[in-house]
Amino acid sequence: MKILPEILDHWPEVSAHFPADFDLEATARSRGAFTRKREIKNAETLLRLALAYGGCGMSLRETCAWAEAGGIASLADPSLLERLCKAAPWLGDMVAALIAERAKVPAGRWAGYRLRALDGTSICRPGADRTTWRLHVGYDLAVGQVDQLELTDVHGAENLQRLTYQPGDIVLADRYYARPRDLRPVIDAGADFIVRTGWNSLRLLQPDGELLDLFTALSAQVEQEGEVQVRIHEGTEGVAPSALLTLRLIIRRKEPEQAEAEQKRLLKDAKKRGKQPDPRSLEAAKYILLLTSLPANVFPPADVLTLYRFRWQIELAFKRFKSLAGLDKLPAIKPELARAWIYARLIVAIIAEQIAGQVPDSFPSGLDNAARGLDNTTRKPIALASHEDSPGHDLRRHSWTTPVANRLRRLQPNPSSPL
Repeated sequence: MKILPEILDHWPEVSAHFPADFDLEATARSRGAFTRKREIKNAETLLRLALAYGGCGMSLRETCAWAEAGGIASLADPSLLERLCKAAPWLGDMVAALIAERAKVPAGRWAGYRLRALDGTSICRPGADRTTWRLHVGYDLAVGQVDQLELTDVHGAENLQRLTYQPGDIVLADRYYARPRDLRPVIDAGADFIVRTGWNSLRLLQPDGELLDLFTALSAQVEQEGEVQVRIHEGTEGVAPSALLTLRLIIRRKEPEQAEAEQKRLLKDAKKRGKQPDPRSLEAAKYILLLTSLPANVFPPADVLTLYRFRWQIELAFKRFKSLAGLDKLPAIKPELARAWIYARLIVAIIAEQIAGQVPDSFPSGLDNAARGLDNTTRKPIALASHEDSPGHDLRRHSWTTPVANRLRRLQPNPSSPL
């Protein structure tokens, strides 16, 4: 999905992918993006200029020259800058409409559930050494596409409430989303979650309401995989133990080389800061900890770990947006212009994927090409843990032996498809 400026030379084909119920003129006027005809005669022309600048990587001056040469519009770059800044909210509306159009595809399900991943990615302005903008993305793993998106500045925190949930959803999220007051609303919406957590992310309690000694529970695990029932302190005092949120803490002991690699990373980071690492962090590095609301009688620990592994697909989506679509090449510093550029880039990226006909395949567990040709009876089983847990991204693999895992395998016969 490499985006070239030539995509705008085929405007009828591009415009055919716009949402059918998105009226360019009416929405542009209601948003204040297009108020009067001067150098730019209509909303469609304004959109073409925005996609040329943000979507195809032209500078403001290059966009003006391209528009002049093509007889599209005649204006100077300061005038174009002003128009694009006003158009940012309108372009955001169009991104939302494109995603809503794609989300009309019937969602695939496994055993009655729909898998969705949630994550955020950073976008930096020119010269910045830290996050300027944060793109929050919900990703439907069944159809391999973005189904929800939100753009915020650096103060927009990552949390589970960025998504809208439906009954039967299972959201997969990394450790940054393990926050006490964000978990219950997901369950109240009829959905479930699998969220990675750290040893100090949440205040974990025993079923009777007493504080849980996590490291005692970890050391008591005999098998490589196990679980502990916990209650979550949500920050409200005086709540009876029976009213606390009850979840399952899934524990998996890492392989020795995985644990050693993570401990080395912690030691290296602490050395850079001139500090000593917390011994508890070094001990917790030996384990993968997942919190889930899924019922134990349907999803044993092995299945929860297997499902969480699919979260890696959203990282592949970010890779396509950044490495292939160039979302990480933000040229604008002015906030309004930066928003317009990001939204225009997303519009072109989404339409380019639609024109291409499919999302590029990438097998998440790192199997080689020879393994991709194997059928279900001979191919290697799926990887369990995230790439960050093993040295050199050499993922440990886990056999699909439990009932839910077997159903997942039957529903996913093609190992090279997005899921």
